Amino acid sequence: MIRRILLATDGSAPAMAAEALAEYLAYTLEAELVALYVKDARLIRFPELLDLGAFSVPLTVRHEELEEALEARARAVLDRLEASAKAAGVAFVPALRTGVPYRVIAEESRAADLVVMGRAGEAHGHEVTGVGSTVERVARVAAVPVLVTGLDYAKPERLLLGYDGSPSATRALHAVADLAEGLGLPVWVVSVSEELEQAEALVQEAAGYLSARAVRGHTRAVGGDPAEQLIELQQRSDLLAIGAFGRGRVRELLLGSTTELVLRRAVGPVLLVR
Repeated sequence: MIRRILLATDGSAPAMAAEALAEYLAYTLEAELVALYVKDARLIRFPELLDLGAFSVPLTVRHEELEEALEARARAVLDRLEASAKAAGVAFVPALRTGVPYRVIAEESRAADLVVMGRAGEAHGHEVTGVGSTVERVARVAAVPVLVTGLDYAKPERLLLGYDGSPSATRALHAVADLAEGLGLPVWVVSVSEELEQAEALVQEAAGYLSARAVRGHTRAVGGDPAEQLIELQQRSDLLAIGAFGRGRVRELLLGSTTELVLRRAVGPVLLVR
Protein backbone atom coordinates (compact mmCIF):
# COMPACT_ATOMS: atom_id res chain seq x y z
CA MET A 1 0.00 0.00 0.00
CA ILE A 2 1.39 3.38 -1.03
CA ARG A 3 0.99 6.07 1.59
CA ARG A 4 4.10 8.21 1.03
CA ILE A 5 5.46 9.18 -2.39
CA LEU A 6 8.91 10.72 -2.79
CA LEU A 7 9.15 12.99 -5.84
CA ALA A 8 12.76 13.74 -6.79
CA THR A 9 12.87 16.82 -9.00
CA ASP A 10 15.30 19.45 -10.21
CA GLY A 11 12.62 21.59 -11.85
CA SER A 12 13.91 20.82 -15.36
CA ALA A 13 11.76 19.98 -18.38
CA PRO A 14 12.19 16.18 -18.00
CA ALA A 15 11.05 16.48 -14.38
CA MET A 16 7.70 18.04 -15.31
CA ALA A 17 6.13 14.71 -16.26
CA ALA A 18 7.36 13.19 -13.01
CA GLU A 19 5.86 16.07 -11.04
CA ALA A 20 2.48 15.67 -12.75
CA LEU A 21 2.41 11.87 -12.34
CA ALA A 22 3.48 12.04 -8.69
CA GLU A 23 0.73 14.52 -7.88
CA TYR A 24 -1.86 12.39 -9.71
CA LEU A 25 -0.78 9.28 -7.81
CA ALA A 26 -0.77 11.09 -4.47
CA TYR A 27 -4.24 12.47 -5.12
CA THR A 28 -5.74 9.19 -6.32
CA LEU A 29 -4.08 7.01 -3.68
CA GLU A 30 -4.65 9.60 -0.92
CA ALA A 31 -0.93 9.51 -0.21
CA GLU A 32 1.42 12.14 1.15
CA LEU A 33 3.65 13.76 -1.47
CA VAL A 34 7.20 14.60 -0.43
CA ALA A 35 8.94 16.80 -3.02
CA LEU A 36 12.70 16.52 -2.76
CA TYR A 37 15.07 19.00 -4.37
CA VAL A 38 18.76 18.18 -3.96
CA LYS A 39 21.28 20.99 -4.31
CA ASP A 40 24.12 19.17 -6.02
CA ALA A 41 27.21 19.74 -3.88
CA ARG A 42 29.38 19.04 -6.92
CA LEU A 43 28.02 22.12 -8.71
CA ILE A 44 29.01 24.27 -5.78
CA ARG A 45 32.54 22.86 -5.81
CA PHE A 46 32.87 23.03 -9.61
CA PRO A 47 30.97 26.09 -10.97
CA GLU A 48 31.85 25.26 -14.59
CA LEU A 49 29.30 22.40 -14.41
CA LEU A 50 26.50 24.76 -13.42
CA ASP A 51 23.59 25.69 -15.69
CA LEU A 52 20.80 27.47 -13.85
CA GLY A 53 18.91 28.77 -16.86
CA ALA A 54 17.31 32.04 -15.80
CA PHE A 55 19.45 31.94 -12.66
CA SER A 56 22.77 31.68 -14.55
CA VAL A 57 25.68 33.43 -12.88
CA PRO A 58 29.29 34.23 -13.91
CA LEU A 59 31.81 31.47 -13.28
CA THR A 60 33.86 33.83 -11.12
CA VAL A 61 31.10 34.17 -8.58
CA ARG A 62 31.91 33.13 -5.04
CA HIS A 63 30.68 29.81 -3.68
CA GLU A 64 28.39 31.60 -1.25
CA GLU A 65 26.61 33.34 -4.11
CA LEU A 66 26.38 30.08 -6.02
CA GLU A 67 24.69 28.47 -3.06
CA GLU A 68 22.28 31.39 -2.84
CA ALA A 69 21.41 31.01 -6.53
CA LEU A 70 20.82 27.29 -6.10
CA GLU A 71 18.75 27.94 -3.00
CA ALA A 72 16.60 30.48 -4.85
CA ARG A 73 15.92 28.07 -7.67
CA ALA A 74 15.13 25.23 -5.30
CA ARG A 75 12.70 27.34 -3.30
CA ALA A 76 10.97 28.50 -6.47
CA VAL A 77 10.48 24.90 -7.64
CA LEU A 78 9.23 23.69 -4.26
CA ASP A 79 6.88 26.69 -3.87
CA ARG A 80 5.39 25.96 -7.30
CA LEU A 81 4.83 22.31 -6.44
CA GLU A 82 3.33 23.17 -3.06
CA ALA A 83 0.84 25.56 -4.67
CA SER A 84 -0.19 22.90 -7.19
CA ALA A 85 -0.56 20.21 -4.51
CA LYS A 86 -2.57 22.53 -2.29
CA ALA A 87 -4.95 23.32 -5.15
CA ALA A 88 -5.43 19.58 -5.74
CA GLY A 89 -5.99 18.82 -2.07
CA VAL A 90 -2.81 16.71 -1.78
CA ALA A 91 -0.87 16.51 1.48
CA PHE A 92 2.52 18.04 0.66
CA VAL A 93 5.92 18.11 2.35
CA PRO A 94 8.80 20.10 0.79
CA ALA A 95 12.33 18.80 1.31
CA LEU A 96 15.51 20.69 0.41
CA ARG A 97 18.80 18.89 0.84
CA THR A 98 22.44 19.35 -0.21
CA GLY A 99 24.63 16.49 -1.39
CA VAL A 100 25.17 14.07 -4.26
CA PRO A 101 21.64 13.66 -5.72
CA TYR A 102 21.47 9.86 -6.07
CA ARG A 103 22.80 9.33 -2.56
CA VAL A 104 20.36 11.78 -0.99
CA ILE A 105 17.42 10.33 -2.95
CA ALA A 106 18.38 6.81 -1.87
CA GLU A 107 18.60 7.90 1.76
CA GLU A 108 15.23 9.67 1.63
CA SER A 109 13.63 6.67 -0.09
CA ARG A 110 13.92 4.71 3.15
CA ALA A 111 11.02 6.73 4.53
CA ALA A 112 8.83 6.40 1.41
CA ASP A 113 6.81 3.73 -0.39
CA LEU A 114 7.62 4.89 -3.92
CA VAL A 115 10.13 7.16 -5.66
CA VAL A 116 9.04 9.12 -8.75
CA MET A 117 11.57 10.88 -10.97
CA GLY A 118 12.14 11.98 -14.58
CA ARG A 119 14.11 9.82 -16.96
CA ALA A 120 16.86 12.43 -17.32
CA GLY A 121 17.70 15.53 -15.33
CA GLU A 122 19.02 18.92 -16.29
CA ALA A 123 22.64 17.81 -16.22
CA HIS A 124 21.83 15.13 -18.84
CA GLY A 125 20.79 17.61 -21.49
CA HIS A 126 17.05 16.88 -21.64
CA GLU A 127 17.51 14.05 -24.13
CA VAL A 128 14.31 12.16 -24.87
CA THR A 129 16.12 8.83 -25.22
CA GLY A 130 18.73 9.42 -22.55
CA VAL A 131 18.77 7.92 -19.08
CA GLY A 132 20.39 10.17 -16.52
CA SER A 133 23.15 8.73 -14.36
CA THR A 134 21.20 9.75 -11.26
CA VAL A 135 18.23 7.63 -12.39
CA GLU A 136 20.44 4.62 -13.05
CA ARG A 137 22.10 4.85 -9.65
CA VAL A 138 18.87 5.47 -7.75
CA ALA A 139 17.28 2.46 -9.46
CA ARG A 140 20.13 0.30 -8.19
CA VAL A 141 20.20 1.45 -4.56
CA ALA A 142 16.77 2.85 -3.61
CA ALA A 143 14.99 1.06 -0.78
CA VAL A 144 11.64 1.09 -2.63
CA PRO A 145 10.34 0.83 -6.22
CA VAL A 146 11.34 3.67 -8.56
CA LEU A 147 8.89 5.06 -11.11
CA VAL A 148 10.69 6.73 -14.04
CA THR A 149 8.81 9.01 -16.42
CA GLY A 150 9.62 10.32 -19.88
CA LEU A 151 9.24 13.89 -21.11
CA ASP A 152 5.47 13.77 -21.60
CA TYR A 153 2.80 13.13 -18.98
CA ALA A 154 -0.20 10.92 -19.72
CA LYS A 155 -2.66 9.74 -17.12
CA PRO A 156 -2.21 5.97 -16.69
CA GLU A 157 -5.05 3.93 -18.16
CA ARG A 158 -3.54 0.47 -17.87
CA LEU A 159 -0.82 -1.35 -15.94
CA LEU A 160 1.55 -3.51 -17.98
CA LEU A 161 3.69 -6.06 -16.13
CA GLY A 162 6.69 -7.84 -17.58
CA TYR A 163 6.83 -11.11 -15.64
CA ASP A 164 9.54 -13.79 -15.74
CA GLY A 165 9.05 -15.40 -12.34
CA SER A 166 12.27 -13.97 -10.88
CA PRO A 167 12.31 -12.57 -7.32
CA SER A 168 12.34 -8.98 -8.58
CA ALA A 169 9.50 -9.69 -11.04
CA THR A 170 7.50 -11.27 -8.21
CA ARG A 171 7.95 -8.12 -6.15
CA ALA A 172 6.89 -6.12 -9.21
CA LEU A 173 3.74 -8.26 -9.41
CA HIS A 174 2.88 -7.41 -5.81
CA ALA A 175 3.58 -3.70 -6.39
CA VAL A 176 1.38 -3.69 -9.48
CA ALA A 177 -1.46 -5.35 -7.57
CA ASP A 178 -1.27 -2.57 -4.96
CA LEU A 179 -1.37 0.08 -7.69
CA ALA A 180 -4.23 -1.64 -9.51
CA GLU A 181 -6.31 -1.70 -6.33
CA GLY A 182 -5.61 1.93 -5.55
CA LEU A 183 -6.01 3.29 -9.08
CA GLY A 184 -8.80 0.97 -10.22
CA LEU A 185 -6.86 -0.04 -13.34
CA PRO A 186 -6.63 -3.38 -15.18
CA VAL A 187 -3.34 -5.26 -15.40
CA TRP A 188 -1.88 -6.90 -18.48
CA VAL A 189 0.70 -9.56 -17.58
CA VAL A 190 3.24 -10.30 -20.30
CA SER A 191 5.79 -13.10 -20.25
CA VAL A 192 8.38 -13.39 -23.01
CA SER A 193 10.20 -16.64 -23.63
CA GLU A 194 11.27 -18.82 -26.52
CA GLU A 195 9.52 -21.62 -24.64
CA LEU A 196 5.90 -20.54 -24.98
CA GLU A 197 4.61 -23.20 -22.59
CA GLN A 198 6.81 -21.75 -19.88
CA ALA A 199 5.68 -18.23 -20.71
CA GLU A 200 2.04 -19.30 -20.55
CA ALA A 201 2.59 -20.98 -17.19
CA LEU A 202 4.17 -17.79 -15.83
CA VAL A 203 1.36 -15.48 -16.92
CA GLN A 204 -1.21 -17.85 -15.46
CA GLU A 205 0.74 -17.89 -12.21
CA ALA A 206 0.62 -14.10 -12.06
CA ALA A 207 -3.03 -14.02 -13.13
CA GLY A 208 -3.93 -16.34 -10.26
CA TYR A 209 -2.33 -13.96 -7.77
CA LEU A 210 -4.15 -10.96 -9.25
CA SER A 211 -7.45 -12.82 -9.18
CA ALA A 212 -6.99 -13.54 -5.49
CA ARG A 213 -6.54 -9.80 -4.99
CA ALA A 214 -9.74 -9.10 -7.02
CA VAL A 215 -7.69 -7.27 -9.65
CA ARG A 216 -8.76 -7.40 -13.29
CA GLY A 217 -6.01 -9.29 -15.10
CA HIS A 218 -5.26 -10.16 -18.72
CA THR A 219 -2.40 -12.30 -19.99
CA ARG A 220 -0.12 -12.53 -22.99
CA ALA A 221 2.64 -15.07 -23.59
CA VAL A 222 4.97 -14.32 -26.50
CA GLY A 223 8.36 -15.26 -27.88
CA GLY A 224 11.21 -12.96 -28.77
CA ASP A 225 13.38 -10.45 -26.95
CA PRO A 226 11.82 -9.34 -23.62
CA ALA A 227 12.79 -5.68 -23.92
CA GLU A 228 11.68 -5.39 -27.56
CA GLN A 229 8.33 -7.04 -26.86
CA LEU A 230 7.57 -4.87 -23.83
CA ILE A 231 8.54 -1.69 -25.67
CA GLU A 232 6.32 -2.64 -28.61
CA LEU A 233 3.34 -3.38 -26.36
CA GLN A 234 3.51 -0.26 -24.20
CA GLN A 235 1.29 2.71 -25.08
CA ARG A 236 1.85 6.24 -23.76
CA SER A 237 -0.91 5.74 -21.18
CA ASP A 238 0.51 2.40 -19.97
CA LEU A 239 2.48 2.24 -16.74
CA LEU A 240 4.99 -0.54 -17.38
CA ALA A 241 6.39 -2.45 -14.38
CA ILE A 242 9.40 -4.73 -14.50
CA GLY A 243 11.80 -6.42 -12.12
CA ALA A 244 14.84 -4.17 -12.30
CA PHE A 245 17.37 -6.91 -12.88
CA GLY A 246 15.34 -10.02 -13.76
CA ARG A 247 17.36 -13.19 -14.28
CA GLY A 248 20.11 -11.48 -16.30
CA ARG A 249 23.73 -10.89 -15.35
CA VAL A 250 24.24 -7.69 -13.39
CA ARG A 251 27.52 -5.89 -13.91
CA GLU A 252 28.97 -3.40 -11.50
CA LEU A 253 27.40 0.06 -11.91
CA LEU A 254 25.24 -1.01 -14.88
CA LEU A 255 21.55 -1.83 -15.12
CA GLY A 256 20.57 -5.18 -16.58
CA SER A 257 20.35 -5.03 -20.38
CA THR A 258 16.57 -5.49 -20.52
CA THR A 259 16.01 -2.81 -17.90
CA GLU A 260 18.37 -0.36 -19.59
CA LEU A 261 16.84 -0.80 -23.03
CA VAL A 262 13.28 -0.50 -21.72
CA LEU A 263 14.17 2.70 -19.87
CA ARG A 264 15.78 4.25 -22.91
CA ARG A 265 12.98 3.45 -25.37
CA ALA A 266 9.77 3.28 -23.30
CA VAL A 267 7.06 5.68 -24.45
CA GLY A 268 5.42 5.80 -21.01
CA PRO A 269 6.43 5.58 -17.34
CA VAL A 270 8.41 2.57 -16.14
CA LEU A 271 8.24 1.16 -12.61
CA LEU A 272 11.48 -0.51 -11.58
CA VAL A 273 11.30 -2.99 -8.72
CA ARG A 274 14.45 -4.63 -7.36
